[in-house]
Amino acid sequence: MNIAYISKSTSFIAGPVPNGDFELTPSGGFSNEGIVDGPAGIPNWKANGTVELVESGQKQGGMILIVPQGRHAVRLGNDAEISQQVKVEKGSVYSVTFSAARTCAQLESLNVSVPPASQTIDLQTLYNVQGWDPYAWAFAAEEDNAMLVFRNPGMEDDPTCGPIIDDVAIKKLFTPDMPKDNAVINGDFEEGPWMFPNISLGVLLPTNLDEETSSLPGWIVESNRAVRYIDSYHYAVPQGKRAIELLSGKEGIISQMVETSPNKPYTLTFSLGHANDKCKQPLAVMAFAGDQAQNVHYAPNSNSTFQAAGVNFTAKAERTRIAFYSVYYNTRTDDMSSLCGPVVDDVRVWFSGSWRNGFGGSGRLAVGLAFWLFVWVLV
Repeated sequence: MNIAYISKSTSFIAGPVPNGDFELTPSGGFSNEGIVDGPAGIPNWKANGTVELVESGQKQGGMILIVPQGRHAVRLGNDAEISQQVKVEKGSVYSVTFSAARTCAQLESLNVSVPPASQTIDLQTLYNVQGWDPYAWAFAAEEDNAMLVFRNPGMEDDPTCGPIIDDVAIKKLFTPDMPKDNAVINGDFEEGPWMFPNISLGVLLPTNLDEETSSLPGWIVESNRAVRYIDSYHYAVPQGKRAIELLSGKEGIISQMVETSPNKPYTLTFSLGHANDKCKQPLAVMAFAGDQAQNVHYAPNSNSTFQAAGVNFTAKAERTRIAFYSVYYNTRTDDMSSLCGPVVDDVRVWFSGSWRNGFGGSGRLAVGLAFWLFVWVLV
């Protein structure tokens, strides 16, 4: 695994933070009680409050505690926190990836911050039957030294309850240049948060309405539920190495404001696919472009896992909103619980001009889609 963090004088580019998996042995060894002894009880981290190093297979009552990866993870009690100072570059945007699981409470949450930036992430929804998920959260560095903090904001009757954290990494984000003849930034989703190569669950992107500090540059998640950032090593991706899997129906929406010229005709095109993760069909997306909306069902050729789709629209302003969400609430066929959905990739918005009629009208929609699918295959 390539780790770009070299020393305390070198800023992060991408990789796990020091002891981000909590496997380094504390100076006094791993305690049988698990409770961290003092603020420096976890190597490379500072602890405050009831912080516990939990071990894989450890039981609490009749429940086995979840450790996402390896042998150890950290559990935060009521109002407890862990923090680590990381070297960053002032003015740059970074994304923090971490794995989290809840323990006792149904309504557990986790606050992640690099002050003054902060977000509380709801852990109530279980997105897969393994009981934990990787998440990503982004921040803009205001100084060259950042204090990364994870805190349990809850106050449970049992002070040892609280979220479990593991596999913490950070990545410096770069906003891709706007491609020629395409108004969409990062429409191929190749720029995004750090992904651990040995974790096959993708990375959840929770609600984020700030396009300037998004783990998915150019895009925002404007919904109550998360969407899943996936890679081609563990999922079927239409093109490149990254894509977005839409989850939870209308509760999982991604969108972007693209530059347009008022009263000009444009075409939104995208690839719609199946992640090859045993997601139960039917799959469909609702695609929005300005004041136009199109319900597109996944129905590819027998030898393909994706298809091309498009929406025509006339821009009404200098910026036009494009957005996608899943029409259905889909789960996997093997466990009927893990959330999944349609895959969106290769999103483009371009001035359609004389080609506008290729998609215009319901009678010519199929012909237009077939034409652009043919062009896409040739490219």
